[in-house]
Amino acid sequence: MAMMRCAVLVAPRQIELEEVPRPEVDDDTVIVKIEGLGICGSNLHWWYGGGPATGVMFFPMKGAGGHEHAGVVAEAGKNVRRVKIGDRVAIDSFESTSCGACPDCASGRFAQCSNRRVFGQSGFVEYLKLTEKGLHILPDSIETHAAAIAEPAAASVSGLRRAGLDGGERVVVLGAGILGLAAVGTARALGAEKVVVTAKYDQQAKFAERFGADAVISSQDEKVVQRVLSEVGGRGADIVVETVGGHAPTLGQAADIVRPGGKIVVLGLWDDFVQVDSWKSVLKDITYMFCLTYAQHGRRTDFGYTVDLMASRKVPVQDLVTHVFPMDQIGEAFRLAADKTQGAMKVIVRP
Repeated sequence: MAMMRCAVLVAPRQIELEEVPRPEVDDDTVIVKIEGLGICGSNLHWWYGGGPATGVMFFPMKGAGGHEHAGVVAEAGKNVRRVKIGDRVAIDSFESTSCGACPDCASGRFAQCSNRRVFGQSGFVEYLKLTEKGLHILPDSIETHAAAIAEPAAASVSGLRRAGLDGGERVVVLGAGILGLAAVGTARALGAEKVVVTAKYDQQAKFAERFGADAVISSQDEKVVQRVLSEVGGRGADIVVETVGGHAPTLGQAADIVRPGGKIVVLGLWDDFVQVDSWKSVLKDITYMFCLTYAQHGRRTDFGYTVDLMASRKVPVQDLVTHVFPMDQIGEAFRLAADKTQGAMKVIVRP
C-alpha cells in the first residue's frame, strides 16, 4: 500500500508528521498531488490549544485542521470529465466532498451539506481524494502553491457578495490579515465608494494601501472607532466586515461604526462566547451576517469568482504569500505564522 505524510497536532504547539495510507482513485474521483497548504487563522487557534466556544479540544488532531489546498491532478477516474491529469487546481473542498443532492447543496451552501462524502485523510497531507466538483483550473498567472490562498479569500468575497455590495457603499474592514485584505480588495473591485481598514502591523497596513484602502487606521489607537467614523463620515458605514475574532472587541466596534440599517459581516472566529449589545443592535436596526465560508450566489460560486479576481489581479491575494516552507519544516511554518512581528502574511507549506 502506497503511503503519504500527514501532519498531526499531538499537543498544543506540537506538530509531528506520520505516514498514512495514500488514497486510491476510483471511477468518479480524482487524486490531487498537493503543492500548497495554507496555514489559516483557525489552524492557529487549534495550534495554541484553543477551539470552539465549548472549550472542547481533542488531541491528537490528524491532519492538523488544514483546509487551504492547491495542487496538480495526479490521477483521474474514467467518469471524470471536467479536469484531466496535469491540470493545476485550486480546491473548494466543501463542494468537492458535497453530496450535490441535499437541500443545502441545491441552494449552493456546500459547507452545510447534510450528506458529506468522506474520502480518507484530509488536512495537511500530500495527496487528496475528491470529486471533480469544486476543482478550479488555474490560469498561468497564478502559481500553484500560491493558489491555496483562494480558500480564505473566497470567504471574504462571499461575505461581501452576500451583503449585496454592488457599488457606491462605504465599507469598513476591521482587521488586515488575509480575510481583511481580501475584503478590502473585493470591496474596491465591486465598486465601493470608500474603503477604510484597521490594521495592527506595519506589513498589513502597507498591503491594505496596495489593495485599495482609502484610509488605514491603527487598531491599537484608543480612539479607533472615532477615527474610523471621521473617515467614513455621515451616519457610519453601510457595511462593516469583522475579520479578527479571537479575544478582540471588534464586534462591539462594528456596531458602533455601522450606520442605522447597515450590515455587519462577521468572518472572525472567537475563542469564547461573545456578547452583542442588543439594545444598540435593535435601535440601529443592524443586520448581522455570520458567514461560515463561501457558497453560490447567482450562477457563479464565490470560490470561482475569487479565482477570477486573482487571475485578473483585481484582487491579487496571491501576492500575500510571504513565506513558503517544505513539509518537514511545518512546525517552524506554524511558529512563523503565529508571530506577526516577523513580517509574515500568508505562510504556505509545500509538500
